[in-house]
Amino acid sequence: MAKKKKAAKKPKTKGGVKPRAKKARAKTAAKKIVKKSPVKTRVVVTPGMMKVQLDPSLQERLTALGERMAVPLDKVLVMALSEFIDNWEDHMRTVTALNQGDDRMQVVAPKE
Repeated sequence: MAKKKKAAKKPKTKGGVKPRAKKARAKTAAKKIVKKSPVKTRVVVTPGMMKVQLDPSLQERLTALGERMAVPLDKVLVMALSEFIDNWEDHMRTVTALNQGDDRMQVVAPKE
């Protein structure tokens, strides 16, 4: 008489999800929480006042720069903002002037 092989036990499921798969998802979710970036830069502006929350790495760089220049952090921020505004206003003036007229010089190569 041949012996019958016992069928392998199926893992008990809850709602069609195997217990192992559930654990794997829990570990993945935990990793995602750990990998979240720290603080993103945020700015709150009120008349005459501005509150800036910086990313820690950016704040370290600004602080180090201020120390090398012997200038407080708030002055470094004001200098950075002023320079940014000056550069972009100049850029926008140039773009506007170029778009207003076709008086730009064009170089054309003669056909040979």
